[in-house]
Amino acid sequence: MTRIFEVFLNETPVQKLARKCGKVPMDLPVVLRDNEIAKTTLYAVKEIMTVEDPAIIIKWNFAGFNNVPAVPGFRNGDLNQSKQNIVAHFKEYGGIDVQNLNNVFVFKKNNDLGEAENNLPNWSRHQNDIPDVCVSAVVVHKMTSSGQIDIAPFNYAFNR
Repeated sequence: MTRIFEVFLNETPVQKLARKCGKVPMDLPVVLRDNEIAKTTLYAVKEIMTVEDPAIIIKWNFAGFNNVPAVPGFRNGDLNQSKQNIVAHFKEYGGIDVQNLNNVFVFKKNNDLGEAENNLPNWSRHQNDIPDVCVSAVVVHKMTSSGQIDIAPFNYAFNR
C-alpha cells in the first residue's frame, strides 16, 4: 500500500474534514475540531446532502441553558427555552437533524436555512451576563459530488 493511502486510512474525522475543506485541522472553526461532530458532518455530506445543499453545524454551550440552577436545561428558567426548542425550530423550517444528534442540520435550500436563522427566537440570541447557547456554529455547503465542502462562520445567528 502506498504511503498516501495509509495516511487517508489513518485520518481522524477532523483530519478528513479539514482535507475536504482544503484546510489543516487547526484552521477549522472550533465546532469542526470535535471528532464526533466532524464524523456526523462527513456522514451528512456523503449520505444526505446533494451539491449546494447547506447545513448548519452547531457546538452547543450547555452553560447557556443552565443559567438558573433551579431549572437546569432551560434558558432563563423558562421551560420553553431549551436546546430541544431550537432543534424543533430548525426542523420546522425544513432542517434534517442528522442522526438525531442535534448538532448537524441539513436544509434543501439556502432560503430555508436563512429563514430558520432570521426567525430564531430572541431568547436564543446573546443576552448580557448569560452564557450564549452556542460555542461555535458554521454553515457547510457541499461543493462537488466527491464531497469537497465550503464552510462559513455562522456564530452571528446566536450571538447578535
